[in-house]
Amino acid sequence: MNNIVISGRLTKDPECKEFSEGKSVCDITVAVNGYRKEDTIFIKIKAWDGRARSCSKFCKKGSLVNVTGSLRENSWKAKDGSMRKELYVLAADIEFVQRPQEGNSAKTESVTPANENQEPSPIKVSEEDLEEVPF
Repeated sequence: MNNIVISGRLTKDPECKEFSEGKSVCDITVAVNGYRKEDTIFIKIKAWDGRARSCSKFCKKGSLVNVTGSLRENSWKAKDGSMRKELYVLAADIEFVQRPQEGNSAKTESVTPANENQEPSPIKVSEEDLEEVPF
């Protein structure tokens, strides 16, 4: 079984591309904290079509996301003739947990729950409502 779940913050704004066939892809990099600061790892993630459009619309540097997907490998021949490889996560589901405040990507929005005793829940985006995320 090839399944991975990660939670972390975007290290930069999403890089999105649209193709003439109507397909779109969005590349993001997520920083995942380790036990110590030097244990932080950076994971590349690719999202396609509806997920890509949602990422470009709702994510920016500093956004906290939960990603579920599968680990993939991309290989190619470099200009110098050597073979190169990279690992990335192909996103199957992305939860937009928190967006950074305008003007400062290190801080996050404070969300006040309707019921003071209840924690706010993250917004989960399914395949059906990718285009209608309530932000």
